[in-house]
Amino acid sequence: MNKADSGIERQRSKNRINDSIIDHPFTDYWDIFVLKHQNSYNIALHFLGVIIFYGLLVFAAVARNGWLLLFLPLSQVVGLVGHFLFERSHIDLQDAVFSFRASRCLNRMFFRVITGRYGEDVRRTNETLREYQLTRASH
Repeated sequence: MNKADSGIERQRSKNRINDSIIDHPFTDYWDIFVLKHQNSYNIALHFLGVIIFYGLLVFAAVARNGWLLLFLPLSQVVGLVGHFLFERSHIDLQDAVFSFRASRCLNRMFFRVITGRYGEDVRRTNETLREYQLTRASH
């Protein structure tokens, strides 16, 4: 396996959705993220995780106590519990600890849920996946 092939395989593994959905048409992480976050209880725990994260930042700034930032990993733990209890999916270790792509998507999900548009994203990605799977099955 050459270097380019190993990079493609690494990216493919990183973007895996779960054990039953390995092959998919998505290259934008937002679509992959949406497929991993469809259960309402999992979404609620991620929502809570975002509130904890920003709440701790604000509280630490107002209290002028940087030690409170040591509790920031609690927000990731809440999200991981959501996946463990309600929606088992592949979690890339980098995303579980911290990544800009996961943080960007969590914030986007937070605002899409608040504005009532997240359901559209779930329907759209599921339809795209369904069409892709039907096309692959017919070949």
